[in-house]
Amino acid sequence: MPAYAPNTRQVNSEIKGRVHTVSEATASFNENPEITKLLLWVTGIESFVLLVAGVGLLLFPSVVGPEWPWELTRFNALLLGSIYSAALVATVITVRVRHWAPARIVLPMIALFTTVVLVVSLINFDRFESGKYSTWLWFLLYVVIPANAIFHMWLYRHLKPYRPFPLSNKWRAILLLPTVALGLYGIGLLMAPATFADFWPWPVDDFHGRMYSVAYLTPALGALLLVRAAAAIEAFTLGLTMAAGGIVPIVGLAIIDIQTDKIDWSQGGTWLWIASFAILFLAGIGLAWRSRFLE
Repeated sequence: MPAYAPNTRQVNSEIKGRVHTVSEATASFNENPEITKLLLWVTGIESFVLLVAGVGLLLFPSVVGPEWPWELTRFNALLLGSIYSAALVATVITVRVRHWAPARIVLPMIALFTTVVLVVSLINFDRFESGKYSTWLWFLLYVVIPANAIFHMWLYRHLKPYRPFPLSNKWRAILLLPTVALGLYGIGLLMAPATFADFWPWPVDDFHGRMYSVAYLTPALGALLLVRAAAAIEAFTLGLTMAAGGIVPIVGLAIIDIQTDKIDWSQGGTWLWIASFAILFLAGIGLAWRSRFLE
């Protein structure tokens, strides 16, 4: 018999205690894990495509327009370029930060955005020019990107929000009232574009009207995700995305009017259109500013 026989229960208790401590430390470390390399690369490629499409349609429509999968008017190029430029903000921040926050809110926004565009594109396949390489690249991207987003939403389904800070009732109202109202308008634009885009500064067909709905639907989804819990980087990401999505179309419209002199500023519909994006811009600036106090 050895001089000392350790108490089995005591040893097991110590082992369990150490394992529990390690598990707690690991959970703390992993509460905001790095995103997978697959998500990082796909989002990086998406950012490059958004940069080329967004900046190209806004600043170089005569160069990018002829290569687009379908024929664009100057006004359509403006709004599509604005939508892509705003989306670029969220994807660039995601690639730069490389963590669950802000990917927690960006992934569902990407999934919604790209799925709506894919469905609208398939329904209106006859609008696409099959002889262009950009048409097939378009459908490849709009299958891969939503599939990647949905896969990672499933992969991270058990992760909780990182450092969640509940917004005050005042800031919930500031965030929700405009974005939900615009989100409902986006649903209307998706379902009945001819009716809901009737007041716009330029004629909008059903195809483009439904495409434009994502400009309203996506920030509304992001706002709903932040209502209960928001990390500072998530609030900043959504706020900056909304601000860009609000101001770029307004500036672009002014530039087009300088170039073409085709905007009727006496029409109330023109100012209503501007107001819808101005609200998005102001709500985004407010949210980005508020994010400073969530740490």
